[in-house]
Amino acid sequence: MLIAQNRFSLNRLLMAGLLATGLVAGGTSAQDVAVDSNQRSPELVVVPLGEDEGEAHFVVGQMAWGDVLGLLNQLQDQPPERTIEVAQTLWTSRDENPPFFLFELARLTAESDPAFAVQAYFLGRSRTMYDAARCLDSTALDVINEASAYAGEEVVQVIASRPELTIAAIEQVIDSGSAFSSVASPWWACSFGTNAYFAAVNEQTLSGDEWLMVQSRWPSVQQRISANLQNNLTMMQDAVAAATASE
Repeated sequence: MLIAQNRFSLNRLLMAGLLATGLVAGGTSAQDVAVDSNQRSPELVVVPLGEDEGEAHFVVGQMAWGDVLGLLNQLQDQPPERTIEVAQTLWTSRDENPPFFLFELARLTAESDPAFAVQAYFLGRSRTMYDAARCLDSTALDVINEASAYAGEEVVQVIASRPELTIAAIEQVIDSGSAFSSVASPWWACSFGTNAYFAAVNEQTLSGDEWLMVQSRWPSVQQRISANLQNNLTMMQDAVAAATASE
């Protein structure tokens, strides 16, 4: 989770109530002058993990995977008395920021509001699925479980013990279509893959058509994810019905 280099001062942004603006600016500043709005120039940050523990490599640049981890570190460094403010800001800016931050929102609210935490978790997971599925590099799909794990064990326990919350959360995502309403770039998820890593190692710039699926194919991706959500919902409903009938 550690990032040695981070260009954002999240504390200042939070103090000013500008988290969404800060994140979007970090991800799009280089696009304003680019002909290809999806062009990316990833870089590599190497972080020592301690004696005999080796080092971790992170892809950064234009709100890549390493950047969202760096911002998460800064979020988690906020004092406890600002937890409510941070949570409110993350929810308000959920459509502008990478869905990764919804898992942190779930973690922050798991104890105080488990129903809301589960809602944030499944919104984050469905949007992460959508982002990863639009990456040309299939290894980026690994980001789905990697990112979801940041919600923490308490959220997992709530999901396991309160199936009615999971059902309500998935129903809400399906009914609202919110899995597909984010305007954040999928780059944060695609940069998790090996193609972005090797581009960073070799100091290569990726054009949009080298990492992102053409937009004409996005509706078919939405259909697959919608079907997946519906299948999971049906499975959960059937499981709860069977458990109730056996009581």
